[in-house]
Amino acid sequence: MVTIIGLFFALFSVGQVGSAPREPAAVDFLTGARFRTELDQATSGTWTNVEFRDLLNKLSVERRVAILLDRRIDPTVRVPLDIVNRSLTEGIQEIARKVDAEVSVPENVVYVGPSAAVRRLRTLIEMRTIELTAKSTQIAEKRRTDLNRRTSIAWADLESPGDVLRRVAEQFQLKIQGEDLVPYDLWAGCRLPSATAAEALSMILIQFDLTFAWTDGGKGIELVPIPETVVIERRPRFKSKAADALKAIQEEFPNLDARLDGTDVIVKGTIEDHEAIALLLSPNRPKKPVEKGPAPLRQRTFTLKFQRVPVRAIMAKLEESSVVFVYDAAALQAAGINLDQQIDLQLEKATADEFLKAVFSPLKISFEIDHLTVKLTPRK
Repeated sequence: MVTIIGLFFALFSVGQVGSAPREPAAVDFLTGARFRTELDQATSGTWTNVEFRDLLNKLSVERRVAILLDRRIDPTVRVPLDIVNRSLTEGIQEIARKVDAEVSVPENVVYVGPSAAVRRLRTLIEMRTIELTAKSTQIAEKRRTDLNRRTSIAWADLESPGDVLRRVAEQFQLKIQGEDLVPYDLWAGCRLPSATAAEALSMILIQFDLTFAWTDGGKGIELVPIPETVVIERRPRFKSKAADALKAIQEEFPNLDARLDGTDVIVKGTIEDHEAIALLLSPNRPKKPVEKGPAPLRQRTFTLKFQRVPVRAIMAKLEESSVVFVYDAAALQAAGINLDQQIDLQLEKATADEFLKAVFSPLKISFEIDHLTVKLTPRK
């Protein structure tokens, strides 16, 4: 377990930061709709002097969300950070920016890597998936089904990427050409809980600026460098006239390749570009993003470890996540209570009641919780 110096606590509506085991593959990671729902859950936390990989591992284990850290991102950088009432995805994005990285979310995995890789990853996966049904690849239907089958792929600490690549190939019965393009390295353990062949291969190879081409009717792959331009062509849906839709796209995304084709509009862009265009042209497009309110105190759980921290500082941190403390300062003073008293505390997945009891009991303070309000009185 990492020793954290200073104040460290996390307030989550579902789960929170905690100690990561050495074997990420042992975690029952969420997938599908449950994975997406978890990424939207509110997160708050403050930490100092924690290595980047350790922090991601803690989040991954406690929130049961698989996170893959690109080999090119320094895992030993220590990241001070203060997040209040953000979604888990936003929290990870903010952490990633501290080490000049960005975040992409393919199916069932949060990938943290260099910005150039993040911009291409999901599109490369989509390109390889589309090619499975292309006439040029001549892949039989049964073989396509096998390659699109989702499976768990794991590797332990200190395995080489070549070994990982061969394991994926073995699981999908693929022969590899160009394996020498993958240099020797030693990786930290990880697990992709539910991945297709295109997803698993792409997430491994992108870390070497590589992708692949299907060969031999889908029985093999050839490793190749990622091309300079990574885009796919789509025809977005819209209710207006094609000319009006094209104008809206060009005004919002002036750098995209978009043109009319009869009554259709053809756009070349990344998956993220096409998702943004779909939202732009949607008749149900919200006028303003819906803001989520802070989670009630009793819907949060707390994991924390700190030494010699004033109770008043803990209260101030909670107040940043919309918690309100109500108390009579004169009554506390008359009872000999000093909110600047320092305490030590270590809790794991504590409820709000357990957390507040641990904070205020040493000072002989009673508390009552009402949604986001905590009333404090001297203990009788």
